Amino acid sequence: MRVIKTLILILMIAIAVNLSYAFQANSSNFKLSTGTVSSGGDKVNSSSYKNYVATGIIGGTVNSSTYKNSLGFFYTWLLADNQPCTSASQCQGGFCCSNLCKSSSCPVAPEEAAAAGGEAAAAGGGGGGGLIPRKEEKDYSLSKGSIKIKLTLGESVKETLTIKNTGKAAISVSLDIEGVKDYLSLSDDSVDLEADEDITIILDFIGRNVGGFAGRIVAIGDGITKTIPIILEVITELVLFDVKLDIPAENAEVEPGDELKTQITLLNVGAPERVDVFATYFIKDLRGNIVHEESETFAVEKQISYPKVFRIHESTEPGSYVVVIEIRYVDSFAVSSQLFRVVEKKGLVITDILAKNASLMMFLAFILIVVISLLSYKLVGIIKMSKKKKIKKLK
Repeated sequence: MRVIKTLILILMIAIAVNLSYAFQANSSNFKLSTGTVSSGGDKVNSSSYKNYVATGIIGGTVNSSTYKNSLGFFYTWLLADNQPCTSASQCQGGFCCSNLCKSSSCPVAPEEAAAAGGEAAAAGGGGGGGLIPRKEEKDYSLSKGSIKIKLTLGESVKETLTIKNTGKAAISVSLDIEGVKDYLSLSDDSVDLEADEDITIILDFIGRNVGGFAGRIVAIGDGITKTIPIILEVITELVLFDVKLDIPAENAEVEPGDELKTQITLLNVGAPERVDVFATYFIKDLRGNIVHEESETFAVEKQISYPKVFRIHESTEPGSYVVVIEIRYVDSFAVSSQLFRVVEKKGLVITDILAKNASLMMFLAFILIVVISLLSYKLVGIIKMSKKKKIKKLK
C-alpha cells in the first residue's frame, strides 16, 4: 500500500511540475504561457523579454540592435529592410537583393541588362526593324525616410529633400502632399532628372493650428511610388506642461486586434500647484484621418508617468500610423506623437493560443490534478476492499 501511495504521489508531482514548466516563461517584466520546446530550440532575449520558443523545430534566431526574428516550424516572421535573406518571400518589403531585404526592386547589373537586351534583339530576328529595344532601367532615391517637426503656433521651419536619379535613364518624379497640406508647401511638385542627377526640394512647414498632425509626401516616378511619413507637432508659446509619448521598439509593430503599448510621461514645468489637465489621445493614418480618439482628465502635481494601451481594431488596414497625445491646461498646449506600423495578421500558432489562455490552462491543470487525486483515492479504496475479501476467504 505504501508503495502504491508513493508512486501516485510521485506521478502527481511530476504532472504538476511538467504543467508548470510548460505554461510559464518569465523575465523581469514579462510572463508568457508557452508550449513544449523540442530539441533544436533556442531562446529569444531582450532587456524586457524572454521566451522559450514555440513547439516544433526551431531553425535559429536572427538578431540586430533593433530587430529580432525567430525561425520555427510553425511560422516565420518577415524580415525588415537590410536583414539577411535568401529569398524575397522572407522579406517584409518583398525583395531580397544581394542577400539583404529591401522595399524596392533590386538593381540590375549592367552586364545582365546588356545580355537581356541582346537576347531581346536576337528574338526579334535580323533586319533593320526586327530589333526589340531593351527596357530602360529607372529608379530614384529620397534623402529622408521620415520627417518629424515641432513648431510653436505661427512659427515656420524649412527642411530640404533631395531626390536622386539612381537609374540608367532619365526619369520624371512628381510630388504630392497628403494629410498636412495646410501646414506644408513644396518649392517644386515635379522634377525631371537625368541619370545620376539630383535635385533638392525646399519643404516649408508652418504651424497654423496647435495639435499633432500626420501626413506624408507621395513621390511617383515612372510607376515607382515612394512615401515619406510626416509628423507635425504644433504647441503654444506658453508652456506649463511638457509631455513625451514612447513606444518600445518591440511594440512598434502590431497586428489588427492586438494592443499598442505606450509609455507616457507628463511634467509640470510651470503650473504652481497640483492641477487637473485634459488629455486627448488620437491614432491617425498618414492621410490625416482619425481612426481612434479618446480623452480623460487627471491631476498632476510635478510629474506623472504611466502606461497607456490602445486596442487596434480588427478592421484596421496594414500600414503606417501615428499615435498622438495632446495635453491642455488653461492656455497651455503640449503634444507628443510616435509612428508605428500595423502589419498583416499572422496565423495563430500554439504559443499564441497558450499565451492568450494562460489562466484557462492553469485552471485545467488544477482540475486534472484534482481528478487524478480522486481516482487515486478510489483506487486505494478498491485495493483495500479486495484485500479484506481475501482475508475473509482465508479465514
